[in-house]
Amino acid sequence: MTSLLLTGATGHIGSGLKDHFAAKGYKVIAPTRFECDLAKSGSVTQYLKSIDFTDVEFIINNAADQSVFELANANPADIEKMMQTNFNSIAEIYSYVASHSGNLKSILNISSIEAINARPGHTIYGASKAALESLTKSAANELKNIRTNALRLGLISRPGIQSSWPEGVNAWIKSTPLGRMGEINDVTSAADFLLTSEWLTGEILTLDGGNLSNPGW
Repeated sequence: MTSLLLTGATGHIGSGLKDHFAAKGYKVIAPTRFECDLAKSGSVTQYLKSIDFTDVEFIINNAADQSVFELANANPADIEKMMQTNFNSIAEIYSYVASHSGNLKSILNISSIEAINARPGHTIYGASKAALESLTKSAANELKNIRTNALRLGLISRPGIQSSWPEGVNAWIKSTPLGRMGEINDVTSAADFLLTSEWLTGEILTLDGGNLSNPGW
């Protein structure tokens, strides 16, 4: 059975990814925060040593800290936690993989369009995703036979988002050529493609309904 390690499996996108690959017959390994706390340095290495990593063929790094705070209110602890969760922990995975690759075939990182077009309050978040995209591309040259790609997501629909953030949703729809938010099946289809395409590495695929083609939203 094909094994896939998935972080952030409890959120809306993560649960969709988990269900999609489980339905395809994958053995989905989805550590909880108690098993692997990405906000703590060294937790990833400790977790990977605790499992049979030689059994893992695919990794999807989906977990992320999406806290919103203006630069004026960004204290060192908040910045450190966000960078540790969104970037350092994934760099730690790559470092482990470089010397313990086993049967690993492919790594997919979930990024955001805010890596290149951050909104106010998301400055550090956007920077963490930009760093992740750079890591994705650079690692392709070092890991060689292990494919590494990223999926840069736009706004993805989730239950209650229209009522809780109508101004953001309406602005998104108005400025997006395809006129809607993304759905989970859009994400899973793209993730499946990036994870399994055998002649694709070091690439960042933007999935945003064409939003980045617009001057701004």
